[in-house]
Amino acid sequence: MKLWMKWSSVLMSSSLLIGGAGAVQASNDPAAEAPAKQLEFARLPQVSLSFEGEPLPQKGLLVGGRTMVPVTFLRDAAGYPMTYDNRTFTYNVGNGVSQLNLATSEYGVVTSVNHFYMGGAYSDYNALNIQDRLYVPFSLLNDVLGFQGSYDAVNQSLQLEKRAVNPIRVTTGTLTRTTDDLEMLIHYPQITGLADGEVQQRINEEFKRRADAFAAEGTERSANRNPELVPFPYSYNSNFAVTYNQDGVLSVLVDQYTYTGGEDPVQREALTFSLKDGRLLSLDDLLPQGSGGQEKLYALLAQQIREAKGTNQQGLQTNSLQFYISGAGLQLYFSNTGPDSFAKGIETYKNTVP
Repeated sequence: MKLWMKWSSVLMSSSLLIGGAGAVQASNDPAAEAPAKQLEFARLPQVSLSFEGEPLPQKGLLVGGRTMVPVTFLRDAAGYPMTYDNRTFTYNVGNGVSQLNLATSEYGVVTSVNHFYMGGAYSDYNALNIQDRLYVPFSLLNDVLGFQGSYDAVNQSLQLEKRAVNPIRVTTGTLTRTTDDLEMLIHYPQITGLADGEVQQRINEEFKRRADAFAAEGTERSANRNPELVPFPYSYNSNFAVTYNQDGVLSVLVDQYTYTGGEDPVQREALTFSLKDGRLLSLDDLLPQGSGGQEKLYALLAQQIREAKGTNQQGLQTNSLQFYISGAGLQLYFSNTGPDSFAKGIETYKNTVP
């Protein structure tokens, strides 16, 4: 199937959804109990769950239009390891770059994947504490964590299964530096296991080149830090999340956070590679040739943003429209989001066609 046929169904829909994902102090019990402000459990409709065709004892819940799945599903049914960090009140579920991190406090749950922040408290991806149990939204399992599902609205049941992924392994490379002027911790992706070694090297070199450029920027800028104006060291950090690893395509998000004395905006890079030839794909590669797809997308997005009173229209130029691929399909965002992105996360617009 051609790429544009698979992912450009966003053009069919006039309904675009603002995505975003922030904040439960947990107990020491690794069964994912967490005392916090409670939702009223008795009034929430239950959802029957099955995994790979087998019924599960756990029940999902319908909350505000979202199907929430108990995090114990990942441990008990999917076989993911689950640990609890007493220092940070964080549950870590799974391993490697797909590890789910649920940082808990009295205010709620901060949801991350591979320590990549998934957005604000009202995001589609934010986990919840319900009746002293942690629940994660199906959208997070589907879009980022490599699961898929079929929902039966009549019987209120959700059938879950793992997605087939590319035969590669994604690992983490790290650049660190600590001086009086700079604290730097940069994580970037690397791949192993690709049959074509030259293509693998080409992709890895591109990931590393971008990480090196970010590190060099931090080194150069911090050399000019004025301690009287900025008493703390500059900070350069980045994390990444693998959002799609199927069908010979790898899509990755990289968020870069900087502190140089003020509220610096989050810089997001979305990198989508063909594993066949190592080419960095553009939005045009995913849209029908000669369709004017980017302009249509921009017009549709601009209309939805105006109606939702979202991102400021000033500066939302077509050339700032960026994309990545997730389990939900084509995802879009504007790269020039301003300083609010540090606190609120980056607004993401996704296809709502089932």
